[in-house]
Amino acid sequence: MDTLITDPVVSANHPHKYLTVFAMLWVMFLLLTMFTTLKTFELFGFVFFAAIIAYPMTYIFSDIFTEVYGYRVSRKIIWTGFACMFISSVLAYLYTLIPPSQYFTPAENDAFNLIFRASPFIALAAIVGFWAGENVNSIILAKLKVWTHGKKQGFRYIASTFFGQIADNVTAVTIIVIVANLFSFQEALQGTITSILFCTAWEIIVLPITYIAIRKIKKAEGLDTYDKGTNLNPFSLSSKD
Repeated sequence: MDTLITDPVVSANHPHKYLTVFAMLWVMFLLLTMFTTLKTFELFGFVFFAAIIAYPMTYIFSDIFTEVYGYRVSRKIIWTGFACMFISSVLAYLYTLIPPSQYFTPAENDAFNLIFRASPFIALAAIVGFWAGENVNSIILAKLKVWTHGKKQGFRYIASTFFGQIADNVTAVTIIVIVANLFSFQEALQGTITSILFCTAWEIIVLPITYIAIRKIKKAEGLDTYDKGTNLNPFSLSSKD
């Protein structure tokens, strides 16, 4: 069996076979989350944001990025994803300012505006929240991988997701409630708690699949990056830091 590359600098500059595909899927889930957050639903008396259905996938992909490719690569993907969210939210808002035709009824226009006129506020919350959550998730995962010498995979994935979710949801929901005033405090609090618990539980449920997927990706890419000496500053975009 070929030896996998573990050096973070070499790994970041190594040709990647599937990283572009994974990054595009990750961005897709980010955008889907942004445009579906406004809707809430109840299940067994608990309030959930509709975005929670696709939301956990962003953290599973984040685990793949950091575990296989390292934090240097993950950091660039996070910033790229946020740029995509910002641009799409601004364009979506501008579309709501276009006067509707006579065939687009006032009710249809109101429904359209309800979703897309709120998107800049959702994007602001998502950008700041995801920035906090994804970086907390990736940094914790990177540190734990070095400290555990690559062992305790399940613990590393669950712990990083749990604390990443706390940083993400608390930050995002605070902005949504205080700045955008889109939800009541009680509804936002319930949505925050259920999101953290649901995403963490989902991480646990899919662990067997995550194990298999990451093992196959490592073998296919020839990478198993350990972020020893990596600069964990989320604002640095150099592959050498």
